[in-house]
Amino acid sequence: MNTNVLPIAGLPGIARAARQSVRLFIAVPMLMLGLASGSAQAQFENRMAINCTNPSPQQIQPWTVTNPLTSSTAIGTILMERRFALETAFAFGPTAPLLVHELVTGAHWATGFGPPVGADGLAPTNIDGIGFKWEALSSDGVVRTLRKEADPLAVEKMNVLYEPSGMGNGATIASYKQYLVLTKDPNALPAGEIKVTNIAGGLQVKIYAVDFLKSVGVSLGSTFQVPTLGGGCRQSITYDSTGLVSIGGGPPPPIPNKCDVVANQIIPVDLGSIPIDRFKGLNDTSPPKHFEIALSNCAVNAKPTISFRDKATPPNADKTVLRLSAPGGQSLAQGFGIIMTREDGSRERISYGDPGAARKYEMTLDKAGRTAKLPLSAQYIRTGSDAEVKAGYAGGSAEFTFTFP
Repeated sequence: MNTNVLPIAGLPGIARAARQSVRLFIAVPMLMLGLASGSAQAQFENRMAINCTNPSPQQIQPWTVTNPLTSSTAIGTILMERRFALETAFAFGPTAPLLVHELVTGAHWATGFGPPVGADGLAPTNIDGIGFKWEALSSDGVVRTLRKEADPLAVEKMNVLYEPSGMGNGATIASYKQYLVLTKDPNALPAGEIKVTNIAGGLQVKIYAVDFLKSVGVSLGSTFQVPTLGGGCRQSITYDSTGLVSIGGGPPPPIPNKCDVVANQIIPVDLGSIPIDRFKGLNDTSPPKHFEIALSNCAVNAKPTISFRDKATPPNADKTVLRLSAPGGQSLAQGFGIIMTREDGSRERISYGDPGAARKYEMTLDKAGRTAKLPLSAQYIRTGSDAEVKAGYAGGSAEFTFTFP
């Protein structure tokens, strides 16, 4: 949603401060708490991790728009993303004071299923032109992209240390991010709602939790083979083409189709100086002044709308008439207002209201030129009796807000 100002006046328009709505997304990093010192470590016992459970989603953040989709959005742009963690619980095995174990979390696109996954980790989705990417946010500060490999990639690990006076169970957490990425010209995307519901062709991601002797030397960022022998954890879970985008809830919302919006846009409309005797009776109007509000580089499926708010305080009781205002030192005209009318054939008068409650007016989208327009006209209108009418400065200001369903 972007908010702009439309000053309308009999003299040059008065520039008012524009207001823009901003959404601030704050990501809270997860911390992997370790041991602070060797002296603290002495109270722990080396154990094996056994009886691992399937990972459960934790700290799930909703899909959010990273970059708007317009006709000028570059291929490779991240459109939406979300962050979450997968927690795997386990039990502690028997005491093994001379053998240090570690629990390794691994992940990869499984081979042998579906179409290729690109070298950049992008997998095709049900929407031709939108790719899906999965990254692991490892505790060593390295971001690791999941790729289609024969063996899992080690993305997280922890020492299996048991504190005798504590609980008999433990847990390991791995943090991840998923992305929806534009992979083709935005003007070639399919018509209609753009909503990713599944990954194409039966592709799968597998997540592992495997107990290793620390001496094996599995390092973060390396691939490993899951051992077939031993009593430790060898847990795995497979996310199929639908489950990949639905971890912890439903699939992503539709990708918003937008246009380029100039922040703090001001469109001055000068209605000129009109003699007061031009208005013979109630509701008489001045000649219309034509103008338009336009947006460029609209996505093929964009459906922008505009709502308007009278910036005067208090606004006019008649929601279709702007209240007049004047700068300091200027005498304000009395018995008049300003109306705006749609010039797209309906000749409907624009209604003003508070944000969220005001009526929304659809813009006309030129798909060939990727522009959206709302043609309008503005006029003075007489609203007072003969005794109420008085000449003076006749300014007004309307705030307009774009929304993209």
